[in-house]
Amino acid sequence: MKLFWMLNFLPPELSQALGLPAQASGSWVQALRAQLAALPGAPQLTLCGYTPHVTKAQRRIIGGTAYLALPAAGGRAVLARALAEDQPDLVLLFGTESEHALWVLQSFDPARILVYIQGLAGPCGAHMADGLPPRFLRRQPLKEALAARTGGATVRQLAARLTARGEREKQVLALARHVLGRTGWDKAYCEQHAPAARYYPLGEILRQPFYAGGWRRQGCIPHRIFVSQGNLPLKGLHRAIEALPALLPDFPDAALFVAGWPPPDKGPLLRPAMRWLAEYPGYLAALAEKLGVADRIHYTGVLGADAMREEFLKSETYLLCSSIENSPNSLGEAMLLGMPCAASAVGGVPSLLESGAEGVLFNPSAPGALAAALAGLWADPARADALAAAARTRALADHDGPAIAAQLLAICRQALAGL
Repeated sequence: MKLFWMLNFLPPELSQALGLPAQASGSWVQALRAQLAALPGAPQLTLCGYTPHVTKAQRRIIGGTAYLALPAAGGRAVLARALAEDQPDLVLLFGTESEHALWVLQSFDPARILVYIQGLAGPCGAHMADGLPPRFLRRQPLKEALAARTGGATVRQLAARLTARGEREKQVLALARHVLGRTGWDKAYCEQHAPAARYYPLGEILRQPFYAGGWRRQGCIPHRIFVSQGNLPLKGLHRAIEALPALLPDFPDAALFVAGWPPPDKGPLLRPAMRWLAEYPGYLAALAEKLGVADRIHYTGVLGADAMREEFLKSETYLLCSSIENSPNSLGEAMLLGMPCAASAVGGVPSLLESGAEGVLFNPSAPGALAAALAGLWADPARADALAAAARTRALADHDGPAIAAQLLAICRQALAGL
């Protein structure tokens, strides 16, 4: 079986071969490739990565695997030629919102394309500013122009970009005949926007360091909260900051650790201008100061897998405070480690963690719900530990690498048998 695997990033080994910096994405590709290669009847793969960082198509053979770097300019014609030359049995299309996703559906038989959902861009755009003051969705021509020139974006611009990608995503799903997803939420979305497609559930392989578990109460710092992403308003860091004052009377040592960089600060003279331009980070800094919790918030910088694992293990609780998610990998990684989890009951999250049995889910828009979820876990450590152990058992089954690879190969064969 010949599979043409269309990715929305360059695999690290291809980036290296082309002399480009490796992208943060991609560990799951290596893991799934390795698991597929170990199966009887393993497919022959061509990996095609879409990137604006190359100006012309680049083909490489690396370790016996064929690679293609697909440029943004002229990429549609390059892709059509590559598919005509390779004549794959099936195309695996990962991601639905980028322009190349539509190129795939328009250049190849949709009955031979498996569309694998990652996030859902349209709903993410719609929820980008949840929990923020209405002013964040108003037009600000000067700030938007300056943000664009400096590589940034206002909250309104971020929402608009994802909303536009969501419209393209709907076009992709409307053409799809086979869709692979992971949650009840993305399945319901596909039933609405991909009416001609068959839906197949398929889990995701996560980063290897997390499978070994390792969280222990005696090894963590009490009342230390870890949030794995806070740059985008969608991730809801403002909600976590707002919850801190309610926690401090009973848990005066509570502290919030966030993976990523702190809001930019060039000193008191430039601070107002920096906070105005770096809109969301500036809002977070001002909010923390207003609530008197700035000293409780710590940013770790960008972390690789091993460093991220250490931050998880040092924390008493993993917190997912997003306004919308499909299947957040960070939640799966926390569950694999066997640590107590509190998460927003949004999107596909309830498909990944059962509230009261494997962790605690809360309504992120309900006043006090986030603080109550954390306080409940902290007030009853024995219960929190039991939930965490159950979460680890669930995650080991949901993210079982050999089982996921075997299931994907079975789906491929099923799709081919229906032609």
